[in-house]
Amino acid sequence: MKKLITILVLAVICFYHINPVLAANTHSIDLERDSSQYLSITDANQTGLDLTSDFTFEMWVKPEAAPTDLVYPLITKDDQSSNRSYSFGYRTRSGTLELYTYIEDAGDNWDGSNYVSVDLGTGNWKHLAVTYDASAKEVKFYVNGSQQGTTQTSLNDTIYNGTAPFKIGTLNDTTHFFDGPIDEVRVWNDIRTATEISDNYQKELVGNEANLVGYWKLNNGLLDETSNDNDLTNNNSAVFLSDVPFTDGEETFIPQILIY
Repeated sequence: MKKLITILVLAVICFYHINPVLAANTHSIDLERDSSQYLSITDANQTGLDLTSDFTFEMWVKPEAAPTDLVYPLITKDDQSSNRSYSFGYRTRSGTLELYTYIEDAGDNWDGSNYVSVDLGTGNWKHLAVTYDASAKEVKFYVNGSQQGTTQTSLNDTIYNGTAPFKIGTLNDTTHFFDGPIDEVRVWNDIRTATEISDNYQKELVGNEANLVGYWKLNNGLLDETSNDNDLTNNNSAVFLSDVPFTDGEETFIPQILIY
């Protein structure tokens, strides 16, 4: 009887053997400016993106051209009217290429404008991040995990909670659009440290990380990997590409049936 029980236990252990499998970044999505392509979610259908204090935005971009038309919006919640909350992007200002973020605390005009001179070039993947510390009124920009320039000082310590849609790749759906592939878009409601950004920008996350409120891997789909289910809408038929900035991912564990 003891021998039979031992055999049954070993069989169960073998059946539920766990093997590590490395998740892989397989796709990005290509936003074409000339086709007015962008991703969005309405205010009524989103959870956690009504940011009113600290935040961090992260994403990979591969610009196909310089923003000669002034602005390449990346992440925005702004209707350019009475519902302006925040905006992050890449632009040309007075002949200088720069990353920028606007933070609005009244809803009808930008009160906090912050920027740093950065030339991202064209045809190459770059990881971008911006953090906002509401209590210190500080903004920091990062490219490929490294802080760029000096910390900027914002005028605001709160962000207006408006009803504009959350958008990726456009500002107002009619004038300004990003041009090129994007990947791994992340929105946090806290301030990511320089170490956290540099340690994680070249790998996929799980989606259950603390303070992660929106996470789109864009692996041939527009699903939000967090429990907030902020799934995006593809406006004007942007296509997915197998061109990605990195291929490594988080190690996950999948049950395997083994036969001996």
